[in-house]
Amino acid sequence: DVLASAGGVRSPVHESFITLSRDGRTVTVPMQVLTANPSENIFVRPGDTLTVVRAPQSFTAFGATGRNALVTFDAVGITLEEAVAKAGGLLDLQSDPSGVFMLRRESVSVARELDPAFAIAPGQTTVNVVYRIDLRDTNTYFQARSFPVQDKDIIYVANAPTSDLQKFLAVAQMATSSAYSAKYLAR
Repeated sequence: DVLASAGGVRSPVHESFITLSRDGRTVTVPMQVLTANPSENIFVRPGDTLTVVRAPQSFTAFGATGRNALVTFDAVGITLEEAVAKAGGLLDLQSDPSGVFMLRRESVSVARELDPAFAIAPGQTTVNVVYRIDLRDTNTYFQARSFPVQDKDIIYVANAPTSDLQKFLAVAQMATSSAYSAKYLAR
């Protein structure tokens, strides 16, 4: 009600985040969560500060995908399955389905869960984590459907081992075809 009386939210709902500051605490919630789940909507008290921030969420896709680009989310959250599709999928003749990687900054607590022996410098709050996804294994498609992509994640798809050979053969074919065309035109 407070937001509506102030003129509403002008940015897309999936890019809007509501920040509430109260008694020295600040909490940020995606606007889409508030609209989808009315129980998250709370009463505003005197002295509260309510701020609406537009923060488009995105991930970067590169490597042997159909689209090497910065890709924006169309919702608050998307899954790895959706992100790979938004990136144009894997290129049939160029990609290595066993070499799909998700690069992300994770909290130290998540890193410790993944590898308790991982060396973390004192005072460090986040670490680089690389998740490897093998899309040759059909079970990983189900896991990809439930693996959330976060803002600023990177998806990298490795080239197939035969990709360099295919590139060489394509160049050789172009050179041979050009030489044959020159010879044919010379007659």
